[in-house]
Amino acid sequence: MRARPLAPDDRREAILGAILPLLRERGRDVTSRELAEAAGVAEGTLFRAFGDKDTLLAAGLERLLDPEPFRAELRRVAHDLPFEDKIAAIIEQLQVRFREVFRIMSLFQVHGPPPRREASREDWLEIVRELLEPDMHRLAVPVEMLGWYLRLVAFGSSIEPFNHPRPFDAAELAGLIVHGVAVVDSSPPLPPRTATSTSAARRPTAA
Repeated sequence: MRARPLAPDDRREAILGAILPLLRERGRDVTSRELAEAAGVAEGTLFRAFGDKDTLLAAGLERLLDPEPFRAELRRVAHDLPFEDKIAAIIEQLQVRFREVFRIMSLFQVHGPPPRREASREDWLEIVRELLEPDMHRLAVPVEMLGWYLRLVAFGSSIEPFNHPRPFDAAELAGLIVHGVAVVDSSPPLPPRTATSTSAARRPTAA
């Protein structure tokens, strides 16, 4: 018996799943023939499923930039970790995400911000909120603000020219976020007292 043909949506999903490793490696430089060989179909089947190569590449790019793997890694961070270790884990996952996004955008020659689905833009902040729920008493800012601080330092430390020659790892950045750069008592020390100033302080003044 002949295999039942796939529905159009299932066919597109099967093709995307087969070609993603190739797209992750080659990006926009991949040829239609290479895509067809990776998917195990004829080139005509690719075009019938997606219309043209650009549409196929756009669908592949969207799949490669899917934030769900990043969110899944955040969910795996243990809730019983010490506070600073949680912050380091969040920063590390953000760094991994940014570096992969930068790499994929370069391969696909995308300029400007990557395409994002509006509905999922801030889902990761809810995961951060749940992770830090036991530590809320330690926060001096709303947890959403902390999330954006972590995103900012992770973003900057993931851009190679900004992170060279002095790289910043997640643990160091976590320490910066948690402890800052100032000592607890920031008042300047009093000047040392000299014998002259001591005797002058004791000398009676004229009425």
